[in-house]
Amino acid sequence: MRRSRRALLSRCEQVVSTVDVPDPFDITVFVAGIVMLRGRPIELIPLATRPGTPCGVLAATDRADYVFYNTDTSPLHQEHILLHELGHLLCGHAGTGVLSEAVSSVLMPNLPAGLVRRVLGRTTYAHQQEQEAELVASLIMHRARRGRPAEPVSGALERLRSAFGPGATR
Repeated sequence: MRRSRRALLSRCEQVVSTVDVPDPFDITVFVAGIVMLRGRPIELIPLATRPGTPCGVLAATDRADYVFYNTDTSPLHQEHILLHELGHLLCGHAGTGVLSEAVSSVLMPNLPAGLVRRVLGRTTYAHQQEQEAELVASLIMHRARRGRPAEPVSGALERLRSAFGPGATR
């Protein structure tokens, strides 16, 4: 088991080493870099939460890759959701047919089922692909935050409030 964790970490570190992480980190700039690396358009599509849907979904068509992400959460969580779904792209993951049909019918009811090649939705971390995407997202976030100078306590408190979204109180 320990060896498989090392192999997972090694694979994910290798994947992350292939992308440029902008400093300061900006998700739009990061996505533009992945577009250049892969030679395929990526569209980020914000969605309000719907019962029974994952907080993030990756859908690939013949034309582009679409990343749907939950807007009913903190900016930090939104960024992590986006990085997780982009992690699927960077790892070359493909979705399962059942999940593809179910998620695409909810999120994209006007698109023919055959148009969407693969759809990946974050619902569980039990599968290796989900573990890889989650670790890739965490490694990118770590690289993005590395080397930042310590901020005053008031700034850190404001970031915590921001992370927990509007309405967070003491």
